[in-house]
Amino acid sequence: MADPTIFEYAIEDDQGLTNRNAVYMAYDGATTTTDSLLGSWLELGGLLDPCIDGQILNGRITIPLEPDAAWKSAPVSPGNNVNQVMVLNFENDFNRYLTDILLPSYKESLLTPTKVPDLADPALAAYIAFIIAGGGDIFPNSRDLHDLDALKAAFLTVRKVRNQKQKTRVIG
Repeated sequence: MADPTIFEYAIEDDQGLTNRNAVYMAYDGATTTTDSLLGSWLELGGLLDPCIDGQILNGRITIPLEPDAAWKSAPVSPGNNVNQVMVLNFENDFNRYLTDILLPSYKESLLTPTKVPDLADPALAAYIAFIIAGGGDIFPNSRDLHDLDALKAAFLTVRKVRNQKQKTRVIG
């Protein structure tokens, strides 16, 4: 099990401090549904709760996924780095807050000659249309679960990317 699914629970103590409980899971992906994973997460939380003094605040299920074989097998070289980001800001009909979707390492071909995002580019236009309309039975939303109705702004920026290599500390 190289990439296990992780059931995670955020636990808060009486001092207001939080910590996490993570349990690695294996299951049959051909027969297990998202609903059954959620049920299993709730079941395990029900078994965890009587074992702790803290309160379970929330949690998550992390499911590692493999890329599609039709996607690139290596980055384009030379190409834009992941800190070079195109920001797409979407609006909704419920509040004034924008939802940003980031495209790190965007393609130069997605820009106009004046170096702004080319919203008419077929690849970018298809991506934006999917974010607005959804597909199948999924619909991209804002953090407060409102449908994204329109693209409000698109611009380029550079975002700092921290070194994400894991460090191991051996104790004992």
